[in-house]
Amino acid sequence: MVLPEEQLIRGHLESGLRAQAQDDLEAAAGAYRQALLVAPGHPGALNLMGTALLGLGRAEEAVDCLQRAARGLRENPGVLGNLAQAYFALGQYEQARETFRKASRLDPRAVQFQLGVANSLAMQGKLSDAEILLRRQADRFPSEALVWHNLGNVLRDLARPAEAVDCYRKALSLDPRQVDARNNLGGVLQALGKFDAAEREYRACIAMAPDYALAKYNLASVIIDLGRFSEAEAVCREAIELAPEMTVAHTFLGAALGHQGRLVEALACHRAALNFAPDDPKVVETYATALMENGEVEEGLRWFSRALELKPDSVSLHQQLGTALLAHGRYTEGWAEYLHRPAFIRFREKYSSLALSRTLPPELNGKHICLLREQGLGDEIFFLRFAPQLAASGARVTYRASHKIRSLLGRLACIEQILEETAPVPAADTVMMLGDLPHALHDFAGSVPPPPTLELPPLAACLASMRERLAAAGSPPYVGLTWKGGTPPREQLAGPSWSLYKEIGIQPFAEALRDFPGTFIALQRHPQPGEIETFARVLGRPVHDFSALNEDLEGMLALLALIDEYIGVSNTNMHLRAAAGKTAHVLVPCPAEWRWMAAGESSPWFPGFSIYRQALDGDW
Repeated sequence: MVLPEEQLIRGHLESGLRAQAQDDLEAAAGAYRQALLVAPGHPGALNLMGTALLGLGRAEEAVDCLQRAARGLRENPGVLGNLAQAYFALGQYEQARETFRKASRLDPRAVQFQLGVANSLAMQGKLSDAEILLRRQADRFPSEALVWHNLGNVLRDLARPAEAVDCYRKALSLDPRQVDARNNLGGVLQALGKFDAAEREYRACIAMAPDYALAKYNLASVIIDLGRFSEAEAVCREAIELAPEMTVAHTFLGAALGHQGRLVEALACHRAALNFAPDDPKVVETYATALMENGEVEEGLRWFSRALELKPDSVSLHQQLGTALLAHGRYTEGWAEYLHRPAFIRFREKYSSLALSRTLPPELNGKHICLLREQGLGDEIFFLRFAPQLAASGARVTYRASHKIRSLLGRLACIEQILEETAPVPAADTVMMLGDLPHALHDFAGSVPPPPTLELPPLAACLASMRERLAAAGSPPYVGLTWKGGTPPREQLAGPSWSLYKEIGIQPFAEALRDFPGTFIALQRHPQPGEIETFARVLGRPVHDFSALNEDLEGMLALLALIDEYIGVSNTNMHLRAAAGKTAHVLVPCPAEWRWMAAGESSPWFPGFSIYRQALDGDW
């Protein structure tokens, strides 16, 4: 015989279960609450109430209900598993781990409890222990897709991406509809620089779950890496429609707009992200950078200070602050922050046994200073402008140079010895990375204004050869052209960074030069098939291909010393043009690379060069 009270409780519980099956958790919680009013200590009602509260994001209330349920159902692994989930949601990973372990002892064949133990270990930072446990589970349950998925997550976090990819693929072979595994696979492929493959996984993920906002903004991220910024903008806007409160979607939309030169709109997006996450140091850093790019210097510096309060040891924050300060001519502070640049960090990690100094001896006369090259060829030419100050103070300077540029630098009087780039580092009083020299000289001399660029006279034989080539191409004036500079993100070894790459569209560039007289010379390094022909078609005149000279810098230096005009984005050839004693017309995308300064028609680093800037709204 069923008592009326039991019948009433059962009715409320069945009503709650029906609502929960329809994802109406508020209604379910209401029904369970009614059951608990009838029987406050009913363990089954407490368990169900706890799961509903957990689904509603009310983990603290869920823990209270589930603890009471577990006291009444001590041998029920399901109740313990629910309690462990609630502990996990609260970030109480030690309690979660122990509770998952108890549930697993009661039901050793329930793989989800072992997964809970492993995930709790991973969240405690015990990744190696989590890997050991998950590999045991993979041996025991080889057909469980979730085991392989979680093992992939741990291997990803252990910085073993290739193994993680294999695990994700194994999980998907067992259960192709595991959208989280597919999304995470895309993330690892993207981190490995396999952008096309990552895009395919994100798109497959979205095809299975069109409302999966996480995959949407990940797709936007990889499309940004691929340089398709307007398409990324559209995907970000879709993600924001799905989840308006998702901070990262606003951040990526700001990035997509910024890469199109639409900095005012980008700033508004980063401000929206800040409203959602005012204490996230990365969000604050990005907002501070956007303010600086829009010319709001003091406000930007104020937010950089706030970001440093939140995360004082953030390397990327110091890097962004350093370039922002240098772009606004604040050299003392800028060079100090430039010490955090990626090239130095990577070199120090790779050659940890090498004793590098970041300061100069108090007395330079008679000291041997060995400078080590870093970054690109243009950076070598740029930073070597500081070397004459060492020689003028009586120091002997040795420089370990890139192979392609070594012969040019051998003509510098300020450097006593030029070494091959793979030569052993010699014994010296100070061994220093080249990019540290401005800051070290500031500490040594008290102030370092922008010194003039190096003077690199071309070889007479190269000048004669280039005169003949130019004469064969046509009549003067001779105009050199470059429309791309730097390394495309998919070719960068240390992760994609669009700040290392500049490009202007061939169509608008060529249209702007239609009425410009002269013989046009393409000096673009590694032009894509058809680019020179496209330029010539839009220009309405031939464009002569001299791009191979990028592999012969002696010849390139001579050519740049001879041509009448050089027009293009910043690249190594701009540095060579300055070293040849000539000027150029520089097309500076927005935001500007710091050497060309944040604003103005000129740069103190390149006197006489004319700067043409993309506007804050993206217009040229």
